[in-house]
Amino acid sequence: MNERRARILRLVAESYIHSAHPVASARIAERLELSSATVRNEFGVLEEEGFLQQPHTSAGRIPTSQGFRAYALGCLPPRRMPERERSRIARHLAGANGDNLFALVARVAAELSGYAVVVRLPGDDALHILEIHLSMLAPSRLLAVVVLENGIVRQLSVDLDPPPAEGVLDNAERNLRQLTLPLGEVPRALDVIARHADDELARTLRAIARAWPGLNPSRSFSEGLRNLLAEPESNDPDFLRLVVEQVEQLEPAEAGDQNVGLELDDAVARVSSTFDLGAGSGSLTLLGPARMRYPSAMMVARGVSEALAMGLQGA
Repeated sequence: MNERRARILRLVAESYIHSAHPVASARIAERLELSSATVRNEFGVLEEEGFLQQPHTSAGRIPTSQGFRAYALGCLPPRRMPERERSRIARHLAGANGDNLFALVARVAAELSGYAVVVRLPGDDALHILEIHLSMLAPSRLLAVVVLENGIVRQLSVDLDPPPAEGVLDNAERNLRQLTLPLGEVPRALDVIARHADDELARTLRAIARAWPGLNPSRSFSEGLRNLLAEPESNDPDFLRLVVEQVEQLEPAEAGDQNVGLELDDAVARVSSTFDLGAGSGSLTLLGPARMRYPSAMMVARGVSEALAMGLQGA
């Protein structure tokens, strides 16, 4: 694509993102000080190459998904959120911890971007235990409270009937704290320890090992679906259905070299960023129409992830 066509595509995309109406050749001609005939010719070439389309015979042009992709990729690397704003967000997030922190991250990103947001955390198989506390929640129910190396707190309910004898829970805690294995390897290690333990301790350790997989789900936090109701695309039930499906089943785009990734189809755009979580990483994804405000969405995705990283490092 030559420079003039690239400028025309950028102006069409920006105008359509702003107005949600097809863009006439006269509007572009005025901006670029070209004749309408020249712009119409360039429109024709961009249509043939798959970057623009004409929704109605007498209408102007709008970008295709290929056109939006070309425009959005031209916005990378995204602008950095001002330092003062990132620091303000980091201080705001510093008051939260555990799952409340990531729910707050989703809410902040939704407010700043005006789009739906999903924060997704991986399973914790590769993480290690910092602290663990065992207590009887009910006569036949053991509660394990586990603090992981990334600061996340997990709770695990364990069926244990009859309850263990006095001192067994303290002994089980000591055995768990001595394990220096990733979470995914803990059940097998507990089974090995149980083979050489007395009956009461062995029964307790095996019960914890059986329940252990429940400690490790991947989790997601979503906010801002109502933001999309303000978009003209919300009048299309298929668009709303696609967004809800993607919120529920999201596989986030992999972030590229700039820590921001992009995926889009004919209806829905996804801008993703990643953040470190101990041995793993989480993702923050903004979902909106293909007519997304890409420069600001990318800045928010990157800036909120960086603010979260600042908060986690300071924790």
